[in-house]
Amino acid sequence: MKNRIPKVLLTLALVCGLTAQADIIRTAEVLQVDAALDRPVVPANQAEDVVVQIKILPSDLPNDRERPPVNLSLVLDRSGSMSGEKIEQAIQAAEVAVGRLGPRDRVSVIIYDHDVETLVSSQHVTPAGLRAMKRALRQVTARGNTAIYAGLSQAAAELRRHREDGYINRMILLSDGLANRGPSQVADFRALGRALAGEDMVISTIGLGLGFNEDIMTTLADAGQGNTYFVENADDLPRIFAGELGDALNVAATNIEIIVRPRGGARIIKSLGREAELNDGSARFRMPQVYSGLEKLALVEMRVPKGVVGAVEDLIEVEVNYNAVGESHMRTQQVSVPIRYTDEVEQVVAAARKDIAQNVVDNRVAEAKEAAITYADAGDRDEAANRLRSVVGQISADYGFLGDEVLAAPSAVLEQEADQVQTKGLSNEKRKSFRADSYQSRNQQSVQ
Repeated sequence: MKNRIPKVLLTLALVCGLTAQADIIRTAEVLQVDAALDRPVVPANQAEDVVVQIKILPSDLPNDRERPPVNLSLVLDRSGSMSGEKIEQAIQAAEVAVGRLGPRDRVSVIIYDHDVETLVSSQHVTPAGLRAMKRALRQVTARGNTAIYAGLSQAAAELRRHREDGYINRMILLSDGLANRGPSQVADFRALGRALAGEDMVISTIGLGLGFNEDIMTTLADAGQGNTYFVENADDLPRIFAGELGDALNVAATNIEIIVRPRGGARIIKSLGREAELNDGSARFRMPQVYSGLEKLALVEMRVPKGVVGAVEDLIEVEVNYNAVGESHMRTQQVSVPIRYTDEVEQVVAAARKDIAQNVVDNRVAEAKEAAITYADAGDRDEAANRLRSVVGQISADYGFLGDEVLAAPSAVLEQEADQVQTKGLSNEKRKSFRADSYQSRNQQSVQ
């Protein structure tokens, strides 16, 4: 972004200026939609780059509301590397997860090594069925290779049996190894994840230890619109499984679509973080589910045309479509995002949104980590480190006028990590951490 205000002007931010935040829209207390700019006031007579943030916050659901039933499939790795404590903790985690379900919910359990077995076919979670499932899980032992693709395909078959019956369809994959049986390329799993997401099946992945393929696991979660976790200690599994089920049990809306349309000469440059479809000059984001009390963001970088002093223009239109849980018809909310032009730098500084700036910084850091992984994999430590350092300069150019509150912490961490990457390379553990951190930042994942 260009023509940023020097840091020395930060003290002027005490002057109250135009906030220009779009009004919060409420529709039957299901979703709150807030669309606003990182800089709602910009210098006149020059084009400017700004970021529009669309925030969706599902309202807390009433205690007496009957939630939709869950259709869950657990996909558990039983390959040889899972022997001992790992398989025991995985079984305990599965028991914790299923124990949170009720008699209207369905569950299936798939286990895999070089072969795939449906340990528990899709069934209601009755007390007798739960006891039988726990007995079956206790008989599972580790053996063989890792046929992740086949395990997921079998889990999808179980979910499909009741996919049209009004359920929230969820799949949780746990693995500690590589995909070394059947399809094993990242592209294979991206295609599978997208296909299943197209059938309203959300996939979350849990990578355990340091032996799993984080590219496959993150790609699956990304394409499957779920969460991803890097877990070094198997003791964390029950907590993570319980958190995943907490999401599934608190779905507030489904089939969410966010459309950002520029007007009046404004144009979209790119989406930040969460991937968008860019067509006909607009940006379209899709989310299969949102959960009560957990906000989700979409960020779009835009170039707005020059304007005259004092002008207030509605240059951005945001449309949000969704199904409230339990409803078949689509709801729609629309918001216009105004921008004001000024020749007073004090007004630009005072109106800037530090909260949005922080979210932009987080997503730029996530992008830098992804780039660093690519260069480190190619053996270019220097360029990997440069990618981390360059984002420090970028966010300083964008938001230096906001001061250390926004810049200090990420800048210090990035400089330290750049030094480590340049001198030692990207370790297996750090690579997994980078990949998970990047995904979780881009998707506003609530880390359990």
